[in-house]
Amino acid sequence: MKTSGSNELAYAGYRMEINGHPDIDITQTGRGTPGGEYLRRFWHPVAYESEISAAPFRVRALGEDLVVFRDKSGAVGVLHLHCSHRGTSLEYGRVEEHGIRCCYHGRVFGVDGTVLEMPGERAAERLCKEYKQGAYPAHLFGGMVFAYMGPLELKPPFPMYDKYDIPGMKIAPGPRMPFACNWVQVKENAMDPAHTAILHAWEGRFADEFAQFPEITWVETPVGMAYLAARHVHNKVWVRSTDILSPNIHSLTSVFESGETLKECSPPWMTIWTTPVDDHSCVNFGLCHLREDDHTPNDVRNRAMLAAGGQTEDRPYAERQRIPGDYDAMVSQGSIASHSLEQLGTLDQGVVMFRRQLRQAIKDVQAGRDPHGLIRSSGVVPTYGSDQIVEASSVPGNPDDPEILMAHARRVAEQYLKSPPLQGKKIPPLPPMPAHAFSPAGTRGGGQKAPANADA
Repeated sequence: MKTSGSNELAYAGYRMEINGHPDIDITQTGRGTPGGEYLRRFWHPVAYESEISAAPFRVRALGEDLVVFRDKSGAVGVLHLHCSHRGTSLEYGRVEEHGIRCCYHGRVFGVDGTVLEMPGERAAERLCKEYKQGAYPAHLFGGMVFAYMGPLELKPPFPMYDKYDIPGMKIAPGPRMPFACNWVQVKENAMDPAHTAILHAWEGRFADEFAQFPEITWVETPVGMAYLAARHVHNKVWVRSTDILSPNIHSLTSVFESGETLKECSPPWMTIWTTPVDDHSCVNFGLCHLREDDHTPNDVRNRAMLAAGGQTEDRPYAERQRIPGDYDAMVSQGSIASHSLEQLGTLDQGVVMFRRQLRQAIKDVQAGRDPHGLIRSSGVVPTYGSDQIVEASSVPGNPDDPEILMAHARRVAEQYLKSPPLQGKKIPPLPPMPAHAFSPAGTRGGGQKAPANADA
């Protein structure tokens, strides 16, 4: 039986490959794998300080089960979950003045993994000097607990980026956002601004201006990469940019406005780390950048962010089909995307660049070199994501011409690389949070638009 028509592109289901495979070098996160060893050269958030109570807190990161605790002296420990004696989980341990005591035989481990006590053990004096519990260095910042899980002799200082200290602003811990998929497909979303004109304009989710497709350019930066997306809106040219700080950090800008107010640059709204849990899941840890006069309780703010951004699966399935969010778009690719089946186009240049950088960084680690973006200095580190809005009349040429918009985006990129946007510029404070953002009407389905750029 012949099918109608002779177009080989039509009804090609039977002829197309369906058993694809992921790029395992960049998606594996375990110790000893190419990607896992690369990731272990950096600091990663593993918990919020608010999650650490009098009881130990069980977490999983980079394919390893861990326990996080704060002993009664105030020191924070990140240890292997299972006691090195007989394997009992330390989540059932007791936090003490100095360290954590296993519930099974009472061995006490300090935050550095040294054995402090072995009750009843006749050879305790000798064995305490020989035995140890797996432990990782911990660092507290922004209400989060970070761990360095790589070779101790290669431990870098915790990087302090310029966006952490902006006049008139403060930082606070944001929401925990788990994703049932590999970290790569979550993080490369940050370099895919094309989706903002589709996914974030779907059913009027975000500002109407997002529906206008931008002209986009991508650049490599000293600490990662960035995109710059130019739009002609309201007789102005709006260049929205986001940068990735290697390996897994990006920041969001342009909140509660959409290309209307002239500005040289803008402060970030949220910085996000994507910590791999294992090869099949990850967690976004958020750091909010707030006005100094913002006194909204953290839990209220974080609930509103999750409701507005569509960054969880905790929504009715019918609503997720009608108004999908980034979570739905990324997780529905599968727990690990089948990269061999992708049919990429020119709008995927940022994704390609991100993966290329990732592969090269992995090769650098394998060759014994520091990967791109690893910071060894202790000073303030420049970043390259921001927003710029100028009068359309100030842009040479017709701003409705795609080539003119692209040329402008590239000029802004060159400007940012020469003079990072948050370095020595007059940075306008974020506008006040609108009242509806924290009310039931401000959540999705309540009749109000979500904040611009709440999740991309």
